[in-house]
Amino acid sequence: MSALLVMCSALCSVAQTGDITIKGKIVGIKKGRLYLLARASEEVTDTLGFCDFKKGKFELKATATEPLVAQLVVDGFSGGFMLFAEPGAAYKACLSEGTDFFINGGKLNDSYNAHMRMSDSLRTVVDGMQVRYDSLRAAKKYRSASLVNDSLRREKELLRDATNRFLASNDNLISSYTVYSNIVMRDAGLKETRSMYGALGDGARSTQYGRMIKERIDRLAKTDQGAKAPDFTLPDTKGNPVTMSSVKGKIKIIDFWASWCGPCRLNNPHLKKLYEEFHPKGLEIIGVSLDTDKDAWEAAIEKDGLTWVNVSSLNGWQCETISLYSISGVPSLFILDEYNNIMATGLRGERLKAFLEENLK
Repeated sequence: MSALLVMCSALCSVAQTGDITIKGKIVGIKKGRLYLLARASEEVTDTLGFCDFKKGKFELKATATEPLVAQLVVDGFSGGFMLFAEPGAAYKACLSEGTDFFINGGKLNDSYNAHMRMSDSLRTVVDGMQVRYDSLRAAKKYRSASLVNDSLRREKELLRDATNRFLASNDNLISSYTVYSNIVMRDAGLKETRSMYGALGDGARSTQYGRMIKERIDRLAKTDQGAKAPDFTLPDTKGNPVTMSSVKGKIKIIDFWASWCGPCRLNNPHLKKLYEEFHPKGLEIIGVSLDTDKDAWEAAIEKDGLTWVNVSSLNGWQCETISLYSISGVPSLFILDEYNNIMATGLRGERLKAFLEENLK
């Protein structure tokens, strides 16, 4: 959102049960539309409410049946301002990109804000100590650096313990939102996601973000080792449709890549060498490109000598197959048996060669 956007606080009206009311004033934008958005799932975002504003002043009302993590978004501006929106709560706000930003109101929202202020204070101390420690190490003052490091370790423990106590006392939307954010930030796989979900209480699991974590688990499980690989049909370079399950091979590799992906291009010579060695023994490869430029895609195929099956929707990250396989980065490899069951994922280099040697004798 523009740096010119500043909001001033205003009095809140009393909200009825189920209603959410937010009042404020937008300085820097004379008129426009303000939305309150919340995610209904990993893929779907709902509009809870909206209002038009003039001279920066607004009053937005929405209805919710449960507490939700929501965002206030001004139409035409990127970004937004997060709050815990609770049925029956009223809020006042001062939204800006500066230190004067706040959204007050609602039990969950105020509790989360208080915790974040405390955490930010501790992080400031930790960051300062880290800079001091790095400076002393660079100056080869190892004794002083060791003393600072002891203090740094204690402050990190204080921060971690404070966060753990806070989450333990909030078996609700706060803990599920925090855990989901950590899962996404770490791009956690199925095993780690299940573990983090298992640590949540029943209250947190039943919330908006608890359901989204479960949704992620179910999605990742579809492409986990041992699962039947989701089938798909995509056009090849000549526009002919190719269905994954119709491509025969004792072992099949689905290689998600793109012409603009440096690591993918660096991996292609090794993959080509493996294909030349093991194709006669039953190896097949399906290259699924995330390209949007057909010329660039075809040029990369020719330059890298990729003689296996190559397909692409040319929709980039918007390709449905990318979502089907939960691809968050490329290159990404899935290894299937002749019945299209997933045998392994992510193998590269010598590990991939050893796997093929073991399974294509």
